[in-house]
Amino acid sequence: MSKKQESIYQSLGKNYYKVMVENLKKFCAIDSTYDASTADEKNPFGKGVSKALKFIEELAKKDGFTVTNYDNKIVEILEGDKKEKNITILAHADVVPPGNGWKHNPFEVLEKKNVLYGRGVSDDKGPLLASYYALKMLKDNHLLGDYQVRLLVGGNEESGSACMEHYFHTLKKYQPTLGFSPDADYPLIYGEKAIINYEVKKAFKLPHIYSFKGGTAFNCVIEEFEMVTDDNESLLLYLEENKIKHSFNKKGNKLFITIYGKSAHGSAPQDGINAGMIGISTLAYIYEYPELIQLVKMYSDVYGRGVDAYNKSEDMGENSLNVGLISYDGKDFSMTVNFRHVNGVKSKDIIKRIKKANKPFKVDVLSAHELLYYPQDSVLVSTLLKVYQEETNDYKSKPLAIGGGTYAKDADNVVAFGMQFPGVDLLFHSPDEYLPIKDLYISLGIYAHAIVELGKKIS
Repeated sequence: MSKKQESIYQSLGKNYYKVMVENLKKFCAIDSTYDASTADEKNPFGKGVSKALKFIEELAKKDGFTVTNYDNKIVEILEGDKKEKNITILAHADVVPPGNGWKHNPFEVLEKKNVLYGRGVSDDKGPLLASYYALKMLKDNHLLGDYQVRLLVGGNEESGSACMEHYFHTLKKYQPTLGFSPDADYPLIYGEKAIINYEVKKAFKLPHIYSFKGGTAFNCVIEEFEMVTDDNESLLLYLEENKIKHSFNKKGNKLFITIYGKSAHGSAPQDGINAGMIGISTLAYIYEYPELIQLVKMYSDVYGRGVDAYNKSEDMGENSLNVGLISYDGKDFSMTVNFRHVNGVKSKDIIKRIKKANKPFKVDVLSAHELLYYPQDSVLVSTLLKVYQEETNDYKSKPLAIGGGTYAKDADNVVAFGMQFPGVDLLFHSPDEYLPIKDLYISLGIYAHAIVELGKKIS
């Protein structure tokens, strides 16, 4: 981005830089991964998520906002009372599990050469705080108009968005007039693939195989896959000859093997190496069990061809398929798949094809999020693009259609807007997730400008 004259939003934002970074470090020190072991009626997503929501709740109350914590699922931060004219920002306090391969503790933010490293710095606690301080700056400087600004901080974006479901459908809160979610890429996202999460199940017995498991979340490529089999030299030889990264040990007549892959976001499985599918393929080759052979045929292709669910569109590219969780305990098999499809096809038709292709395996649909698409000349898209261009002087980068799903799908009149700049990979969902501090600073100004400009459209 070339140099340009500093905007009023960038200039005023400097007063908030220090406190924003300090609070980001505190915020990211909270392990807000979904935790079923501590989940209960009071902490629906686990105690860590509740603690993160409490952090932002107390911060906003201290700063003078009207704040409500709805059942430790979502925190609502309000400024202004014009419900019928509102700018709504959707961000999330939960994070994906850190996984392996970090160079430092992922929940202790490391600052090095003006870059922050830690789980959640870019997905989504950094963007959340950039939006928060943009709103605070506008409030402090009396730059807000005759409309309401509502920042919704959810606790379950990474595990199904039950937070927004609770807010908009159970509590029946009003929908945004216009809004954005700071949880993706700049310039902005005008289209998102539909997302279908489903479970594949079947009971069967695999002689010589005691168990196998892999994965931490349905929307992450499996990084490690563990399996327990009878001692088998052919299996070890196969792994060596095919240069499959692994480790093993023997206990009695049992062989314990861990296969290593490469994590990636579930929206781009082609960027990772799925240790789970490598493991299934290995076991299928060695033991030739028909169930495993069928799984390999169905799920080796990350674009859905194996389950008769391949589609391609000019705007959105190809469908994608990520095997995120696999387990087998000696009698019951289960696999969770994160499938995303492009425009031009209906989810119900895709589901029918997938169920048919998987027989005799049973397929249970866990959740389905419809496609998101806003014309590029719409008020929402054109306004946010203009704001981005004026704040960055980047007139070359174009709006995007992506495979990733964001909060924008969970509310009306919302698109994803930043905070990852073009040509940058902040390693969402991967080890050593990072955020350049200058990107945080610039985004504070961008989001403040966006709130004002969207407000003008509805005032």
